[in-house]
Amino acid sequence: MDNKIKIARNPENLKLVRDFVSTTLQNMSVPAPEINMMVLAVDEVCANRILHTPANQSEAANNIELEIQHENNNFTFLIRDTGDLYDINSHESPDIRKLIAEKRKGGIGLLLVKKIMDSIEISRSEPYTVLLLRKTLKFA
Repeated sequence: MDNKIKIARNPENLKLVRDFVSTTLQNMSVPAPEINMMVLAVDEVCANRILHTPANQSEAANNIELEIQHENNNFTFLIRDTGDLYDINSHESPDIRKLIAEKRKGGIGLLLVKKIMDSIEISRSEPYTVLLLRKTLKFA
């Protein structure tokens, strides 16, 4: 089974990402609640990469690659694109009460990613930005 997908940087393709992650994890016998959490985290990161990175002239530069690596109960989601380096770990978590009071939509996605995943690594390997989202599950 191929655990890789490449999509064009387009918000409409996020459904492809969610379906790919969900199907791949189901085939690895991951329980549904854990699948849902990991789908949410990967979708959020990919959405941010799509929405906050300007389009490039090159078709290849407008792609996002996603690979799921799995060993025992350790999962790594490798996300690679040519967008700018933005360190999710340095992102300051929002004040949830303030977001609610202001009735703002959005703003908590990266907080959720940090809560769901065990670790997030980001690096630059020209011309790519590479994100590694890691999760260890405790199930039989």
